[in-house]
Amino acid sequence: MRLQDIAKGGGDGRLTVLSEEELKSLHAILLEILDDVHSICAENGLRYVLIGGSAIGALRSGGIIPWDDDIDIAMPRADFETFTAIVRERWSEKYSMLHPQDPDNFGRVIPKIRLRGTEYRTILEQDLTDCGIFLDIYTIENVPDNPIARTFQGVMAMGMGFALACRRLYRGREWFRQFDGGFTFKVKCALGFCLSFASYETWARWTDYWHSRCKNENSNLVSIPSDVRHFFGELNPRDVLCNPVEVPFEGRTSFVPTEADSYLRSIYGDYMQIPPVEKQERNCYLKFDLGDRRRGGN
Repeated sequence: MRLQDIAKGGGDGRLTVLSEEELKSLHAILLEILDDVHSICAENGLRYVLIGGSAIGALRSGGIIPWDDDIDIAMPRADFETFTAIVRERWSEKYSMLHPQDPDNFGRVIPKIRLRGTEYRTILEQDLTDCGIFLDIYTIENVPDNPIARTFQGVMAMGMGFALACRRLYRGREWFRQFDGGFTFKVKCALGFCLSFASYETWARWTDYWHSRCKNENSNLVSIPSDVRHFFGELNPRDVLCNPVEVPFEGRTSFVPTEADSYLRSIYGDYMQIPPVEKQERNCYLKFDLGDRRRGGN
């Protein structure tokens, strides 16, 4: 059952489908955050690139996919660490940062920059205290040129990631059971119980350690191990992700991977084809609050 169907009556009644007005307001704030990210990166010689649905939207229509509720970007690990330090030092009144190595990382390995004074709480964030409207910042990681070292890092990164997923599922089992209580769920919960000798924050730090284990800034390959295809499926030549090209995006400019068309086709196939309405997932939330901000504006 899709979340939008649960929100319409199949679940516990707490999920709500984003209205068109709410979605427009959310998009306006996401673009405000992206503008600030863009400015910080431009002023400090840092790189970022749109990935996933955000890159598809940029190439297909020059902006956010109309029914999407987020903007996904990626940064080389070294650039991300500098970016985090800048935001925490100079932008802390406006934004908070979630870093996988923080003591309070809430079991997350995908960093986020969140706008203070707002809230967008989804089912994936029901255990977080800070749920401001956010951009995901995936880290682009160096990958060893030596195939044995590369395989070892990849196996460890994927193994840790799977362990973290099981540990998080076990921790939130009462909540997630209402969406999927089948055999796979039970097996992962059992594994999560066995892994509960360490907190899910610790498992996240261990996973992030293996994601970022290679420090060779000139390696031929890089990966985004926290993305959907994981370490080996996200391997790309360094130039593809670390030398992005400028494109129009919602009346401003942003960046996509070099050879973005072939990059996206290798992941999504014919991404230029707009999916039928029944396959356009309508996003749901537990709480949506713009705080003291005007709807649709800054």
